[in-house]
Amino acid sequence: MDFEGVVCYSQTVILILLVIGYIVNYMKQDRTTMNKVETKCPSCDFRIQDSNVQYCAKCGNMLSHSDGLSLEK
Repeated sequence: MDFEGVVCYSQTVILILLVIGYIVNYMKQDRTTMNKVETKCPSCDFRIQDSNVQYCAKCGNMLSHSDGLSLEK
């Protein structure tokens, strides 16, 4: 096999590995976005996309004294 043939086959193998990695990453990312918790700040109605937030990123309102969004006003 000449050098150009080896390069062509190696590029094909690399391309296939990249496509497989992209598909696996896309599937994993799709599963994690389905499990996201989305709530709103009681003061400013800012959308909060994490469940372990204690302060609002927009207005600075305290959402919870402990982990999560359990504090009700």
